[in-house]
Formats: sequence, structure tokens, C-alpha cells
Amino acid sequence: MMYKVLLLGLLLSFHSVFAQEKVELVVIDSEISDALVGANVVVIETGEVYATDLEGKLVFDLIPGMSLSLSISVVGYDTQVIKISSSKNRVIVRMVPTLVDLDEVVVTTKAVDANVKSTNLGRNVLEIESIRELPPLAGEVDVIKSLVLLPGVSTVGEASSGFNVRGGGLDQNLILLGGGVLYNPSHLFGFFSSITPEVIDGVVLFKGVVPPKYGGRASSVLDIGLKTGDYKKWGGSLGVGFVSSKASLSGPIIEDKLALTLGGRVSYVNWLLNSFNSDEVQRSNANFNDISGKLDYFINDNNQLSYSFYNSTDDFNLASDTTNEWSNQSHVIKWDHFFSDRLSSTVTGSYNKYAFGILNESGINDFTLESSIIDQSVKLDLDYKLSDKYNINFGAEGRSYLIDPGTFELKNDVDAENLDIEDEQGVEVAAFLYNEVDIGEKLRISAGARYVDYRYLGEKTVSVYDDIFPKSNATRIDQISYGAGETITSFARLEPRFGVRYTINESTSVKAGYNRMNQFINLISNTASISPVNIWKLSDTHVNPQSSQQLSLGVFKNFNNNSIETSVEGYYKEIDDILEYKDGARLLLQENIETELVNGVGKAYGVELYVKKNKGLWTGWFSYTYSRSLRLVESAFLETSVNNGEWYASNFDKPHDLTFVLNRKTGVTSKFSAIFTYSSGRPVTFPQAKVRYFGQDLAYFDSRNESRIPDYHRLDVSYTFKVAKSPKLLAGDWTLSVYNIYARNNAYSVFFDDVPGRAPGAFQLSVLGTLLPSVSYFVEF
Repeated sequence: MMYKVLLLGLLLSFHSVFAQEKVELVVIDSEISDALVGANVVVIETGEVYATDLEGKLVFDLIPGMSLSLSISVVGYDTQVIKISSSKNRVIVRMVPTLVDLDEVVVTTKAVDANVKSTNLGRNVLEIESIRELPPLAGEVDVIKSLVLLPGVSTVGEASSGFNVRGGGLDQNLILLGGGVLYNPSHLFGFFSSITPEVIDGVVLFKGVVPPKYGGRASSVLDIGLKTGDYKKWGGSLGVGFVSSKASLSGPIIEDKLALTLGGRVSYVNWLLNSFNSDEVQRSNANFNDISGKLDYFINDNNQLSYSFYNSTDDFNLASDTTNEWSNQSHVIKWDHFFSDRLSSTVTGSYNKYAFGILNESGINDFTLESSIIDQSVKLDLDYKLSDKYNINFGAEGRSYLIDPGTFELKNDVDAENLDIEDEQGVEVAAFLYNEVDIGEKLRISAGARYVDYRYLGEKTVSVYDDIFPKSNATRIDQISYGAGETITSFARLEPRFGVRYTINESTSVKAGYNRMNQFINLISNTASISPVNIWKLSDTHVNPQSSQQLSLGVFKNFNNNSIETSVEGYYKEIDDILEYKDGARLLLQENIETELVNGVGKAYGVELYVKKNKGLWTGWFSYTYSRSLRLVESAFLETSVNNGEWYASNFDKPHDLTFVLNRKTGVTSKFSAIFTYSSGRPVTFPQAKVRYFGQDLAYFDSRNESRIPDYHRLDVSYTFKVAKSPKLLAGDWTLSVYNIYARNNAYSVFFDDVPGRAPGAFQLSVLGTLLPSVSYFVEF
């Protein structure tokens, strides 16, 4: 504790040498008070150009008595010219929306040339207004699925929960909502995102060099911010679609002191299921809902407090007496404090829970199966600005995990022996340091590291196996019991992060980066998509932490006065201690899950091309990714080798991935959008032969993932307009959309039906094998 006090004192003393006044500029929407990310701020006296951050803020250091004239512009708003001086340390600028805007940016990232000038490599920013312009599925704007349109991000198909980033697994993505962790980001088995868009402030995806303040996953970080409530007036929105309706509300509880943002969604999917001709589908039902919100308390200029929460629930059954249920919940408290003009801190505490259950009420063999994970954390994050060219970010974080792998209980048989798998507990403690510095006019370097200490804790009984045989119940030679809170095993890891940018000229730069990350929690699944019944497993004496390292290199070039952005990025990633599964593994309710798992290594590499047009009647972007994601599991034992100890494609290896996104303003209040996507078919394992063994026909599998399903492609279109001279309640946006407009029967998987008397036949499973039109309505008030 003493060294932290001394460090803080040293920083404050260093600051006193620089006698400057800090003036914080805050740029917000005049109507709904949302922060405006990437607002262009030009210092008129010098011509210098800056941009506001994710909170709409920009800080100037002024000598006492000094003043500056600023020109502030944002696409879609009237330009404002203001003057700031050292006499006022906070200036709020309320931007007025422009009535007609034909040059709206679709995907914005900060300043117009920030892609060239920053050290960010493998970082994408999406604004909710950009996501809203994309053609929706059944009227639903989807935050998570919008990411798949970016280079280096993919999914295994329609109705797939989760996403893959640069060859990483589904569990290797840390998803943060307002600082809380989401373990399952989807509704209805992946059809829709579980996040209400109207409460979101911004979306940032880190897939290359990840700042050291983030940790715990081996592939990427998706940081989704929540809106700050309006401190002045009440407002909100209402949306109605084919499968759900949503609403949001924002306003002051105490004017200028306490503000609320609240949003929620409720589904009515069953009417759509009842419209199908299939009796099985008609007897199915599905429901989902979510609610999220944020309270912001402005204590004074130096202290701000916020509380945010999130809750989502799903239940689903497919023409049976068995119901699948799952839920997410998160609670986050943040305290922002300004020690001085240069030093600020954020303290964040979070509680996150994910749970699923299977309930059978057939009346004969009624049972319940339940599992859950509780994730709690506290984090101290400090920013210190040494000068205009040198910034430091440092802090510490602690996180605890409590996992219930599964509890199975029979309801009708009182004499039955129920199954309760032992809970798992673990803690992570980390410290991080990050520096950004300009060296001359052309070179900028960002460098730092994260040091993490992980401990797997009791109360727990750990099995010991004979090393000369593969792990199985038959080769277990001992069991060791550990008391509550006792350390069973521990791992300490250093994670260096490094990025460099060299500016060739005003419109061209070259960037390189190195990133290392470790992951101590693993998703146990042999499917290509996150399933609600997948369980999470902590690293222990048998399961090592996953560890990845990535090298990245990119060239960034802007054309036509920054109206066209282009980039080419290449990467190479290695992943150690990937969890794979034995052939025929049983993963659910497995007391000794390590007997079903094997450790492997992975490698991924690729090249990403990105072209984005920001201005003009037509806007949008094009992206193409060539990538490979491979796995290797080799062992001295035949039973624990996969694919005969040779490299094979991961479940989500899709070499070619191409996307076109086009948007066009067709009038003052109307616009057209289209998306075309194409990707290689994902790998699958087909049986090579059918053999008869003790009177039973069995499929024989040779190599893993040696085949592929057919390639995937789809075109979606939408048209959004307003009805002239409508009542206020009907003066919002009407959107007509068609998903899969040419009715491509894309395969999600291929399976074999073994009919007696003939060879096994291959059949294709399609989730949405036809076009899906929809109408939705959205209004803000």
C-alpha cells in the first residue's frame, strides 16, 4: 500500500512543475445529450485538428490567461465556433442536428485521419447509428452480428451464438457491457443479439494490439459502452418489429445531478412459429427479454458516480416437454475521480452471473439440470498525462470465479441418486502499465504489459492419474482433497503488448504490433457455436491456461481528403494449450471432465483488406479476409491423439470471407441499404465408411474436419423512410427489409441418415433457407 501512496505523490509532484490549466471540452447531442464520438475539433489559431473520445471529451492544457477559438464539426450536425479559456475548466457544447445530411458516415472511428495517425492496429469502432443503417433480421438491429461484417471477424453460420476473431475460439472473446462481462451474448440460440441497441453509446473491438488494462481472454476484447443519461430533459424511443418490441427512456431524476438511461425488449416469437406448416414447429415455443440501464450521479467537477445493470432471460422448447432456460445478469458500479488536471482514476466493481437450466415435465421422468458461473471483479484504472506527447495508463485488477458445473435432480424418483458436480473456484490478480509517446513528428510508440497471477482454489477433490496411461477413470490412482480457499495450483504470466506507427506522409502510415494474452477460463464444447448447455471450466492441475501471441503488420492509406480509407493488415497467431476433446467425448455432467479432454496447439494467419467510403451519396465499405485457423493434437497415446497427430482445420476455419456494405440517401428522409456476404463453407467431419460391429452398424471416421459444407453467400436489402405529415407518434422511421433476398438455401450443417438397405444419405440442414421479409418501426421522442 505504501508504494502506491509514494507513486501517487511522485506523480502529483511531477505535475506541479507544469503550471497549466486543464480545460475539458464535452461535445453532446443537443436533443438527447448523447456523447458525440469522434467530433472534429479544429484550433483556429494554429490549424491543429483533434477528435473527441468515446465519452465525447477532449482535454486542452492552457497557460493561465490563455484562450483558444475552436471550430467543432460532426457529420449530421451544424458546425459551431466557440472560444475557451483557462478561466473555465469544463465547457459543454450541444450540437444541433442538421435537417438534411447527404454525407453521413456509416462506420466512424474518431478523427477523419485517425486510422492513419493512431497506433491502433486491429481496432474497430462502430457507432449505434451506423449499425441501425444495416438491413435488420426480422426487424431486429443486431450489435453482435454487425461485427461479422468487419474483416477478421466471422461466425459459423446463421443462428450461431458468438463470433470468432482471427482464428480464435468462441470463448476467447471478452465481451464487456458497461464494464460487466457477458458469457452468452445471444437470444434464441444465436438468432438475435441479447443487447438492446438504444442504450448503447459505442462499440469498440480490439483484435490486434489489446491495451494491457484488458485481460482474461486469448483472442479479442469487445467493449460496449452504455449511454449517459440526459441531465436536462426526458426523452426516449419506441421500436416495433416482427418478433419483438423495445423501448428506451432517458432523463434527469435530479436536474444536473442524477440521470437515468433505461432500455428493454420483449419478444413475441410464437406467432411466427405457429405460421409454419410443420406440426412440430407449431408445438414449439420461444420467449426472450432483456432490460438494461444506467444511473449517472454528477457529484462535482472532480467526482462522478454511475451504476449500470443488465438482465436477460430466454426459454425455448421444441415440440417436447423439455424446456431450455438461460439468463445473464450484470451489476457495475464506477467512480471517476480527477486528482488534478493531469491525473484521473476510475474504480470499477462488477458482479456478473450466467446460468442455464433444462427442465423436463413429461410426467414420467421429470428432471432438472442446472449450471451457473458467477464472476466478480474490482479494478483501479489511472491515467496520467505527462505532456501532449506522453501518456501513461496503469492500475490493478482482481477477479474471482465460482462455477457450478452441473446439478442433476430426478423429480419423480425419491430413491434416485442425484448428481452434483463439485464447484470450482479461482482468482486472478493483475497489474498493468501502458505508455504512449511521440518520438519526433513521424514515430509514435505504445508499449506496456500486464502481469497476472491466477490461483485455483478449494474446496475440491482432485484426481491423480498414472502418467504412463491416458487419463481415464480406470487409470486414476489417487484422490487429493483440498480445503476451502486452499491453493491447489497457480500460474503467473507476463503479457507484453507493443505497437508502433510510422507516418510516411499525411495520408499514409505503417503500423506493427505484438500482443500476448492468457486465458484461465475455458468453454467446454465440441460444437461450432455457443450452446446454452455448454459449461465453463477453470484452469487447474490438468487443464493449463490458454496462451496466445500475435504479430501484426499493417499499411494504412487515405484518399480524396480522407473521404476514402484503405488498409491492409496481416497477422500471425500462435495459441498454446487449446482444449480439444477426444472422439466420442461425453462432456455434460462429467465428474472428471479432464478424462474427456486433450491439450493441443493452434496457429492462425491471415490478410485483411478494408476499403471504406465516408462521403457522397453512396457510402459503405468492402472487406476481404483470407485466413486459416489450424489445430494440432499429438500424443504418445493413440486415444489422446486427434487426426493421427497431424494438423487439421478448426471448426471455424473459413479461408475466404468477403463483405460489401452499401448505403445511399435517396431523399431528405429516406435511405437504402444493402449487404452482400460470401464465405467459404466451414469444416465438418464426414463418415468414411459404415462397419458392422457385434450386430450394430457403426460409422467410421478417419480424419477430423477434412470436408466442408457448401460455401455461404447472402444478400440483404432494406429501405427506410418517414411518412410525411404524420402524427408525432408515427413520425419515426419505417423500415422495409428482406433478409436473404434471393432465397439462398445456405447449409448450416450436413448430416447422414442411415436407411436400411442402402448407403448412408447426406442431407443438408438450413436454418433460414428462404427469404424473410419484415417491417419495423422506430421513433424517438
